[in-house]
Amino acid sequence: MTYLKSPSVRQFFLYWLPPLAATAAILIFSGDLGSTAYTQKWAKWLFSWLPFLGEEQFQEGQGYLRKAGHITAYATLYFVWFRAWLRRLAARRGAAVLCALALCLLIALADEGHQAMLPSRTGCISDVALDFGAAALAALAFSFKRI
Repeated sequence: MTYLKSPSVRQFFLYWLPPLAATAAILIFSGDLGSTAYTQKWAKWLFSWLPFLGEEQFQEGQGYLRKAGHITAYATLYFVWFRAWLRRLAARRGAAVLCALALCLLIALADEGHQAMLPSRTGCISDVALDFGAAALAALAFSFKRI
């Protein structure tokens, strides 16, 4: 029987800290910090560089920006979890893909569940689908590249 060794401190910082930090960031931003009221000031600053946009275009642009944030966050989350699991499971690439995707789905469910309990946020099952879809597309993209 083969036993897996515990990761060294160096391996922990290289492979396990990034996905743990990314997960923590997503869960922190699932609270009030990620609410529209809070992020709106950042979006207004960003869109101030485009003075020809009206209020309607700003609202629409902010919605797209928030969805792009979901996609970027969960594609990144998949990558760092996949990388950690691939290191841990050595040559078992398929198992690393499944572990990373499963964690992304669980984190997306926790993220939206947390949002559903807050008055400043709305949890939405379509956002879970968007998040998991981003992770699945990242898995597909990385399946063609050796990491």
